[in-house]
Amino acid sequence: MVYIVAGATGVLGSAIAEDLSKNNKIFLIGRDKEKIESMSNKYNCSYALLDLNNPIPQREFKNVINSEIEIKGLVNCIGSVLIKPLHGTSIDEFYKIINTNLFSSYYLLSTFAKRMKNGSAIFFSSVAASLGLSNHELISAAKSGIEGFVRSSAASYSKDNLRINAIAPSIMKSNMSNKILSSEQAVEISKSMHPIPKIGTYNDILPVVRLLLSDESEWITGQTINIDGGLSKIKPR
Repeated sequence: MVYIVAGATGVLGSAIAEDLSKNNKIFLIGRDKEKIESMSNKYNCSYALLDLNNPIPQREFKNVINSEIEIKGLVNCIGSVLIKPLHGTSIDEFYKIINTNLFSSYYLLSTFAKRMKNGSAIFFSSVAASLGLSNHELISAAKSGIEGFVRSSAASYSKDNLRINAIAPSIMKSNMSNKILSSEQAVEISKSMHPIPKIGTYNDILPVVRLLLSDESEWITGQTINIDGGLSKIKPR
């Protein structure tokens, strides 16, 4: 029985992989060969390299995990962020955001869904999918697509008892947010936007990932769980 962590070399993916590896067998998917090899050695696990710009057919990619091994869970941490005024973006930037965020989710679930009976799949949306934030049009479109994708696929695969959910964080400390949080002033402004004024970390996400992958969430599917300090739902002042 194995848990797949895609986008395993990022801050969140690395944290999820480390947490899962303590009590489970894991399989890593990523594009950074050096980092993923290092993690593979550390956790004594297998891995696959994935180039979203030139992916191999799903029927071939599914063979990276032996067909006799049960896939218990999938967590897709592959993602990117682009914050720009819409008129300043290019069609190539739009394609790249959709490819990285939405296509990766399609590719991974379509590859492994039929091998995940009684399992759980987790995808990452964003607070920008439910709250209109200026200059977030591209990422909002991609993440809104993920939430719709999660609801529909949860319905399709419920007959297999495959639970499919999304987690929608607000801004977190990660490689993707380095530019946004490049100064103390920027950090304080970002904090002040949230009813609970802080910047998220992977420690805010891990408990929900554990829950959704566990049998304790056997009646939770098709949901988007916001972990955003209340930003998407409340305005206390």
